[in-house]
Amino acid sequence: MAVISGGGFFSRFRNRINDTTSGVNPVEDITPIETNDTDVEANTTTIPTNAGSMESDINNRTTGGEEDESNTSRVGNFSEIGYISLFGEYPQNRIDIPRYDLSNVVSLHTNIANFNFILSLKNGDDVPQLFANKNVMIELIAKYGRKEPIPVNHLINQRKLVVIDIAPLNDLTNRMRAAELSINLNRNETNGQIEVTRNLYTYSNYQVGDGGILVAEPSYDLNELIKYITWVVTKPNSNYDERLIPANELGEWNGSVPEPPAEDEPPTDTTNVPDNTSFPPIGRAGIEDAEEVMYDNQVWVWSAEFDIWQPFDVRYGSGNQNGNTGSGNQNGNTGSGNQGGGNTGSGNQGGGEPDSW
Repeated sequence: MAVISGGGFFSRFRNRINDTTSGVNPVEDITPIETNDTDVEANTTTIPTNAGSMESDINNRTTGGEEDESNTSRVGNFSEIGYISLFGEYPQNRIDIPRYDLSNVVSLHTNIANFNFILSLKNGDDVPQLFANKNVMIELIAKYGRKEPIPVNHLINQRKLVVIDIAPLNDLTNRMRAAELSINLNRNETNGQIEVTRNLYTYSNYQVGDGGILVAEPSYDLNELIKYITWVVTKPNSNYDERLIPANELGEWNGSVPEPPAEDEPPTDTTNVPDNTSFPPIGRAGIEDAEEVMYDNQVWVWSAEFDIWQPFDVRYGSGNQNGNTGSGNQNGNTGSGNQGGGNTGSGNQGGGEPDSW
């Protein structure tokens, strides 16, 4: 005799939904279907009218295996707003599929987001921001309207979301910007400087702060990042020469190089005259003690103790600049060199032997 029953996975599912501790309320038992076949025995299984909240399952992603410590993070932002009932051949065969609010997904034009998945942008532990191609969103909403919830819930499930955490990217940009400020922008370089105003989706927005020091007030345009992601996941252009993005589309920058004086003009340095004379001759306070800046062919050192710029030889003494100057024999040699015999010079430096006659 054949038996129609739910075994294996279906039995485990039945036990789970009948577990009242999970907040799921089972419906009344369904009446068995009448049959005249004496060889068929029909068993019934209780199906819940409310399968309980599955928001945590659809929004939270767990990474790590048995050997590694597991980590659960929120990558989606969908909330249940009702159910869509699906029926089988007989009205008794019914299952309620959760319907989720799609309003948190930002619909973008195809020239920005030209992909067929839901993009989740995280910033550390902040609530994820969701983005999708407008055609994808139109189709998802239409499927809910046609009572086809399964493909919609499949696509918005955390397992199908493409997740990018922008926090490490922002940290990297901040470190790069700090290096640019310390090496270039906050120094009156005689050989010119470069100011990076945009790095992909990050705008520096430099402002002049206290002491004439440039400070950044960054802002972010996620559309620029999403356009880059579209390029990454798009099939490469058949034209090999068009497979790269020009640098001026990935960022923006300004540069300046001192103009050499005309041949009939005396050489003057007008490109590095500080606008702020509070901290001569550099025009700004130092970033940290012992910071060195080359200005007018001379090295100046910032003194945090006195809040002034000092010439190198004033800060360290005339005999120590670069370790190679001084008057006399350094690093172990005494005396002021061989003088009186036509050899004036500065003596023997670096620990070498005196010149022989």
